Amino acid sequence: MTALEAHLEASGAPPAAVNAVMIAIDELVTNVLGHGGARRVTVNADVADGRIGLEIEDDGVAFDPLAADTPDTTASVDARKVGGLGIHLVRTMMDEVAYARRDDLNLFRFSKTYDEASASRGAAG
Repeated sequence: MTALEAHLEASGAPPAAVNAVMIAIDELVTNVLGHGGARRVTVNADVADGRIGLEIEDDGVAFDPLAADTPDTTASVDARKVGGLGIHLVRTMMDEVAYARRDDLNLFRFSKTYDEASASRGAAG
């Protein structure tokens, strides 16, 4: 993932947005590989107009992570159901999230917006 992170930073995205996106990618790809049985995973990224857009495509079993119930984060650790915190984190950190199943592939799209003026000032200073 280091190459992706470097690409996002070189494209002008600020570190806070890049960090949030990298956490989301790590969570989603880990789930795809660990639970989805995927043999192929493709990650595409686009940085433009104050937005980092990402797409993860995999050939694992059909699974819509957005259909999962939101975990009760107010319950004690012992009372919580296992699972669901990662996608909850992704939903919370990203501005847009979407899932589709197309041609026997899972397609998960998400994005993070940022203030372009702040990003360029941070890069210059």
